Amino acid sequence: MDSNEMTKNRAALNKCNRVYNSVSGFYVIGCVCYAGIAMYLTLVTCVVNGTYLFLDGPFFKGAVLAAGFLGTYRKNNILALLAPLIMFINTAVFWNADNLFDIFWGSVIHIKINALFLIASVILAAATVIANSKYHYLEQQPGFPQFSEIFEQQKTGRLEYGMSYEERAAELKKTARSEMDEL
Repeated sequence: MDSNEMTKNRAALNKCNRVYNSVSGFYVIGCVCYAGIAMYLTLVTCVVNGTYLFLDGPFFKGAVLAAGFLGTYRKNNILALLAPLIMFINTAVFWNADNLFDIFWGSVIHIKINALFLIASVILAAATVIANSKYHYLEQQPGFPQFSEIFEQQKTGRLEYGMSYEERAAELKKTARSEMDEL
């Protein structure tokens, strides 16, 4: 494998890692913020029936976070595609439900937020699936984790850029003079 191809593969692997970091960051920030707001509203309103906010916030958004984050962490397409499915179920279940968000923001804002989360989770899942397919392709290429010629040469046992230590030591023994021989 030539140096140019390894450089391209290393750049592609770095791009995959940037996608994974971005996607998991979006999942964490979005879902944790939403779940935190839902729990805060449950505490502020002191409502006996806080099951809606609990199910919509920590339960469903936690499941979306877990599926999306594990899809990127484990490079698993099934888990990555499970996140938008859970978000679709969440949106469908609570589409016309009475909720406590009405008290603070009005009835339409919750539908818009869930629809935005649904669209975002579809986009993030698509980015994850594309990155996973590229990552699995790169796994099959020689020099996979580092994509460095030096590491590949070390695997074969012979470095091409110079003599090995043993060869250099033998050469120095042949050409070296001993001070004691002269005496």
